Amino acid sequence: MIDLDAAPPPGAERPLRVPWRKLRIAVVAVALSLLGAAAAPPRPRVFPEVTNTGGRGVVAVLLTPEALYTVHHSVDEEVELVARPLAPGGPSWSVQLSLNTMNDLLLTRSGSVLTISDDVSSTVLDAGTGRERWSAPSWASPRVVGNRVLLAGSDDAGSGRLELADVETGRILWTRPGDASDALLDATGRYLLTLDGGGNVQVRSALDGRPLARRRLDDESIDLRTSIRLVGDRVYVFGTATVTAFHLPGLTPAWPAPGSVLMPSDATTCGDLVCVVGRRGISALDPVTGTTRWSSPDRMFYAGAVVRALDGRNVLLDPATGRVVRRLGRGMVAGGLMLRQDGDTGTQVTDLRTGQVYGSLPGVLPFGCVAAGEYLACSRHGGTVVFRVREAS
Repeated sequence: MIDLDAAPPPGAERPLRVPWRKLRIAVVAVALSLLGAAAAPPRPRVFPEVTNTGGRGVVAVLLTPEALYTVHHSVDEEVELVARPLAPGGPSWSVQLSLNTMNDLLLTRSGSVLTISDDVSSTVLDAGTGRERWSAPSWASPRVVGNRVLLAGSDDAGSGRLELADVETGRILWTRPGDASDALLDATGRYLLTLDGGGNVQVRSALDGRPLARRRLDDESIDLRTSIRLVGDRVYVFGTATVTAFHLPGLTPAWPAPGSVLMPSDATTCGDLVCVVGRRGISALDPVTGTTRWSSPDRMFYAGAVVRALDGRNVLLDPATGRVVRRLGRGMVAGGLMLRQDGDTGTQVTDLRTGQVYGSLPGVLPFGCVAAGEYLACSRHGGTVVFRVREAS
């Protein structure tokens, strides 16, 4: 009998054919895409804008991690001081102030107060609210020195009078007879260096005003802010082609002969040495002997071992030897960042030491920018704009 429902015997299964050609093409395509992704650098971010002055021109600017403080021309002879917050809850206020002059206008922050000063007056305000704390008396020419204010003028008899006030409260710490056209406070806060109109430099105790030393300089036209620097426990006095060092507090000569630097303009520490910036470059002097350890001609800027040449090129130096460690290229330095012009209207932001690209600033050029905390303030269209940049770094 034949079973018509019986299934036929299974035939031999045909092996599956692997499409090797197509597979090879797919593998190559994936590999190329991965290589392309690895080779393509990440696109620099555009930093977020935090605040700006709306194109309004500024007379003075101070950037802090909490606020942008700006001074603007106002009606008559007044100025408007504005605080713009950089984060929720930050200072936000505006006040009108009368100043005697607009010369050497300066904004400084010390503790909880903001000081606005010109060359003959000073007003101290609460940095958070804009409320006036105190102002310098009319008889005095004030000089802000750290967290204190030196008040210099004449008493009722016409004799010279000096008072040192606490900058936050206006409380008078001491009163002494004397004259001062300018003053500097050393980094320790122990010594106050004053200069009078006759070219006499005097060191006083910042604690009680006691005179500790006095010395007459050869050049009566010397200016304290441009011709004298306090670095460590030394006073450096600049001549036309010399640098002379004196010990604090006695003002005794520290070197047997002045150091040789053509038209010096600034001095700062560079490792264990003192770097003096002059018209013809930077010279690193031994602070003990005054001898030149190394020099870098045609470089006119020094900050944190980064120096810039006249053509705008920056290099990182070894402070001990002056040897070039890394060439950083053209750009401007601001708070550990290198700012480079990107096209006609933008600025590229990179890490100062590694060169890593962090992002870009649209509509600004890399000149005159200042950094504080997470923020960078730059000029734009006649005003000032603030970007948040530190999140990327």
